[in-house]
Amino acid sequence: MSKRALIVEDDKDLGGVLMELLEVLNYESELTQSVGESVHLLKSTDLFDVLVIDYALEDGTGVDLINWCKGHVVFKDLRFILISGYDKSYFAPSLMNDPTVTFLQKPFTIAQLKNTLG
Repeated sequence: MSKRALIVEDDKDLGGVLMELLEVLNYESELTQSVGESVHLLKSTDLFDVLVIDYALEDGTGVDLINWCKGHVVFKDLRFILISGYDKSYFAPSLMNDPTVTFLQKPFTIAQLKNTLG
């Protein structure tokens, strides 16, 4: 059984590439393009193993979505991969030290994504 990922990326082309990369890594994935769309989907299902979230979204940030998920016990086992063009030092140390959050700086390779997924 493959694992499931939710990709949150407002660039459709990059989102499509991420879906293809995750398929190669044996993940089924769905793509949303905003915090609001992601919250709506997450409210209807808790069947994801990992969220791959771009930091900069049209209606908020990836950190907003991570914080929303952490406020709901049903997502307590969820893992997050935060992707951004910003350097890791841009983000709060508390976020970067959270064991459920992994940071991946753009651009990244499929090998780096695979290592991040474990």
